[in-house]
Amino acid sequence: MVRKRSLLSKILEVIIVLVTVITHWIIFYFAIITSGKEKADAARLTLELPEKWNFLENYTYVLQYQNGALLKAFRNSMILTVSAILILVLAAASTAYLLQRRTGTIRAISNKLILAGLIVPAAVIPTYWMLDRLHIANTLMGLIAVEVATLFPFATMLYKGYVATIPVEIDEAAIIDGCGPFSLFWRVIFPMVKPITATVVILRSIVVYNDFQNPLYYMSGSGSQTVQLFVFSLKSAWTTDYGHLFAAAIIVSMPIIILYLFLNKKILEGMTAGAVKG
Repeated sequence: MVRKRSLLSKILEVIIVLVTVITHWIIFYFAIITSGKEKADAARLTLELPEKWNFLENYTYVLQYQNGALLKAFRNSMILTVSAILILVLAAASTAYLLQRRTGTIRAISNKLILAGLIVPAAVIPTYWMLDRLHIANTLMGLIAVEVATLFPFATMLYKGYVATIPVEIDEAAIIDGCGPFSLFWRVIFPMVKPITATVVILRSIVVYNDFQNPLYYMSGSGSQTVQLFVFSLKSAWTTDYGHLFAAAIIVSMPIIILYLFLNKKILEGMTAGAVKG
């Protein structure tokens, strides 16, 4: 029997929703109007509309800053995000399948190491030392390796939980039909884990694209900076044009906003599947 909610509970629900909407959207409102203000007006950091709109000048300045540094940073961020997510999906899915289907001491040790990766924070100095020894320090390749290593434990655990719901009989039937180990995984198992793949691709792409800490630690030089470091470079310790700063923030946020608008249904489906299957 379904119990009817009281009028008070409905009113409280509406109030909570309204407060949530206001507190979230006020941030976008503040960023947008600030990106259209002149330097003196923007420095006050208020919610008031500008006395004079300066949208075109601010956005043009950001796009032309340091001979198109934003476009170079965007290219670096796209290469970083696409490469890291592609490697992450392939590595995490295949590792999770092996850990779920195999037994023995190696499996037990591997599970504990992956669990430790979720708990133990990354150490900057040893990581940089290892990248230097591999001759990939301060390179995009090195940063890709760091991103994959950081996100690998969580993605593997998601895949492992989902693979556990796939009957072993499917593997046996595929082997009887002549599938080898690689063919079994790529042609049979991998297409069946699409919900978790969608979760990993969409949510981890946002994490990599928005990452500020790892590029700051493991990359150097304006020619190799990502979009987050580009936005940070517009802030000065002495004087900052917040109109330019927020204009850059709006431009940098557009790919993520577009991704969410087009794939919000997939995001919700992937998160639900991950929660149920995991």
